[in-house]
Amino acid sequence: MTLGKLTAVAVTGPQSLMLGWDDGLTAAVSLGPVIAAHPGLAPLADPASFAAVTLSEDGWSLEWPAGPDFGAAQLRRWADEQRGAITSASVFRQWMTESSLTLDRAAEALGLSRRTVAYYLSGEQPIPRTVMLATEALTHRAAT
Repeated sequence: MTLGKLTAVAVTGPQSLMLGWDDGLTAAVSLGPVIAAHPGLAPLADPASFAAVTLSEDGWSLEWPAGPDFGAAQLRRWADEQRGAITSASVFRQWMTESSLTLDRAAEALGLSRRTVAYYLSGEQPIPRTVMLATEALTHRAAT
């Protein structure tokens, strides 16, 4: 999957944006949890500062005069997570912990390589919806 450039940005609420990418996707992204979790992003908690967002000249990032910026790839990942197209590494790790699965056992249960599971846990690769659905099915099967 190739992650493309941003083509549009609009502020839709406090710490929320509507973004467009060059592949035609338009998606909402809430940055509230990210801003709250990182003290260096505190200036973006101010609505006026947040509203000053601009699209970079090359389309590869969003920028704020207060200093922070976010790359198009990370914004796409957050958008995909928030719309349910992929799942986050933390949710995947939580599933493994709650299921008492090692890296090897998770790989076996999902029909994936150990390396792929390690990539998912590290956040290096996005976790596709099919894997997310498989984890839910395995959890349901274990409960019955």
